[in-house]
Amino acid sequence: MKMIFAANEHLATSLQEALAGYFDCPDTAAVDFCHPDHTAGTRKLAKILSDALAEDPAETFVILVDAFGSTAYNETRLLLARTGLTGRAVVVPGMNLPLAIKYYGLKDAVSLGYLHELQDERMERDAG
Repeated sequence: MKMIFAANEHLATSLQEALAGYFDCPDTAAVDFCHPDHTAGTRKLAKILSDALAEDPAETFVILVDAFGSTAYNETRLLLARTGLTGRAVVVPGMNLPLAIKYYGLKDAVSLGYLHELQDERMERDAG
């Protein structure tokens, strides 16, 4: 499963770099959506998805985004919908280092369905 960080400004790159302090050469990608040209982030994310699918047509994705409703979240969701990849990705808002460590440790050990369930439980807990 491919792990991608997507965030406004430079948070995604910073989190990716921080994760390297816990894992040796973590296989992740980072997409920063920066003002005024957030479409550059969308193009970069599209390329990451396309390259991953070219390497493995059955690839699935866990995408940690900064905040629900942010530009990074909205652009990620729209791109997944446009490319027909919504069912092959779990989008996790509220990214932080402990969450990145948890999902990085799980991404190759569990199914995409399990990550969806985990995310649904997290969203219910946060809403209540």
